[in-house]
Amino acid sequence: MNALTAIPYAEFGIQSNFSFLRGASKPEELVVTAKFYSFASIGLADRNTVAGVVRAWQQAKVEKLAYYPGCRLVFRDGTPDVLAYPHDRKGWGHLCRMLTQANLRDENEKGATLLELSDLLEWGDRMSLAVLPSLSTSAENDLSLISRLKDRFGSALRLAVAPDYGGNDRFRIEQAAAMADQARVPLMATNDVLYHA
Repeated sequence: MNALTAIPYAEFGIQSNFSFLRGASKPEELVVTAKFYSFASIGLADRNTVAGVVRAWQQAKVEKLAYYPGCRLVFRDGTPDVLAYPHDRKGWGHLCRMLTQANLRDENEKGATLLELSDLLEWGDRMSLAVLPSLSTSAENDLSLISRLKDRFGSALRLAVAPDYGGNDRFRIEQAAAMADQARVPLMATNDVLYHA
């Protein structure tokens, strides 16, 4: 057993090439790489789409890897990104309805982000949610939103933090941990994976 397999590791918030101009690897490649590195499980979450979840699911079956399909919700109204992982068929219906409702807005431009916080509040039931606060703005705004989401979604809510490798990661992670403590929500680490190696 090496250092990579000593502690079970699950990576959530993975983005594939279905996150256009952001993720670089095919969903299948991400699953194979996760298996190679002995990850316990992975959670794919492309930006405002579920287009890659079936390909990843098919490869996860082949690799015998626990797989959690989801979506990274990106908002136009300043709401931080939210990782959303449906619990069941009804949760999937809510997620798909939320994305469809946003895509059918009259002002829709191809590729535009049209989700709003009100969409999440209306359709976010039956999902595990992880807020990715910016950690570069005032913590008060993020805390207010996290408290509002906790009131609405209860124990389904997490606060996620990812390194940005800009030299201030220790501060950012400490800030996220303090926010999670103050809001009384679990803290979740992610690496914001965009490609396989």
